[in-house]
Amino acid sequence: MKKLLTLLPVLFIAHVIQAQDVDFDVKDKLRTKSSPFEEIDFEGMMRRYFGKDSGPVNSTEGIYTVSCVITKTTKGFFTGREKVKVVERKDNYARIAVVKDWPGTNREYIEISLNTRSSLKYPIIGELNTLSEGQGLIYKHYEPGKGGLTFSMMPLHPDILEGVYSEMDRRKLITYTLSYLKIYPKENKEITKR
Repeated sequence: MKKLLTLLPVLFIAHVIQAQDVDFDVKDKLRTKSSPFEEIDFEGMMRRYFGKDSGPVNSTEGIYTVSCVITKTTKGFFTGREKVKVVERKDNYARIAVVKDWPGTNREYIEISLNTRSSLKYPIIGELNTLSEGQGLIYKHYEPGKGGLTFSMMPLHPDILEGVYSEMDRRKLITYTLSYLKIYPKENKEITKR
């Protein structure tokens, strides 16, 4: 009986180790199994959406890279001259997609971050609405834990949008300038000879 009592814990431990080995083998097999289907990521889906032949895509919709310049403008106390200093510059720091939102919402377009990799959910980080004249956009950028920043955006070129937001900090004017460069779909303007 004493032999059985001492052998029982050893058998139990051996059984647990064997079960763990089998469990690890199953997980490894699942990890190495690849899909027999062609796979695309979210950016690939957006490219297919924007490249569809079912009619023209709105010129605002597309995939963009985002650059930012932050400047600080101060006025000399005695001279009255303005001094502009670049505080920070980030080139192509983000990739986003701008797509038309559902009808009946309070926003025309949503901005989706493409920087998140291998995710099933992508954050909406901003919204865009066309001005009444149709020549520009109002862009509201969402900040986690803060209110949004509202930028005035103008198209500088068919593939470039530029947004500006300014705020006063004591006697300094802080200006945030966002540049959106459309990388897909590119504006195709065919020139025909007459």
